[in-house]
Amino acid sequence: MPKWSMNDLHTQMRVFSSDKTDIGHVAHIYEDSFLIHQGVLFPTDRYIPYSAITAIDHEHIYLAMSAAEVKEMKWEKRPDYEDHLGDPTQLMYDRGHGVSDPFDSNSPNKG
Repeated sequence: MPKWSMNDLHTQMRVFSSDKTDIGHVAHIYEDSFLIHQGVLFPTDRYIPYSAITAIDHEHIYLAMSAAEVKEMKWEKRPDYEDHLGDPTQLMYDRGHGVSDPFDSNSPNKG
């Protein structure tokens, strides 16, 4: 599975779910995720982690989950692992975004 990064994306790319629903467009790109603004499908902005991407072409991003699954995810806040080391709730949230976890013994980034 390819490992996507901010270098693979640009703003205004269209984002599609696995069930071919147009989720929206990339509004902002971060080191660990990208932002899709609220719209018809989402009542709030969503920060999508790169781990949710299955494919990218020049103008489109394809996710590994359906539109309903994306809507169910609690991705309204950008993950920020480094600033939440003492907050177990935030750590669980960050793990769900695929953010490197120094406490996870299975993490390839464990030092």
